[in-house]
Amino acid sequence: MKNWLTNVVLGQILHSKKFIYAVTGIVTPYLMTHFGWGADVAETVWQTFLVLILGQGVADISKK
Repeated sequence: MKNWLTNVVLGQILHSKKFIYAVTGIVTPYLMTHFGWGADVAETVWQTFLVLILGQGVADISKK
């Protein structure tokens, strides 16, 4: 039962657009500042991903 529950929950999380946007939104600005793109550009990218997550949340609510 626990294995099935873990597979279902992880399967739903890993296929969630909001989860993918969140992971990408954390990793991308980190890599941008690490490779010298500048903190202001990385912050703009982070804010863009936040808007994507918010928009996807609104889209998911309207589906139900």
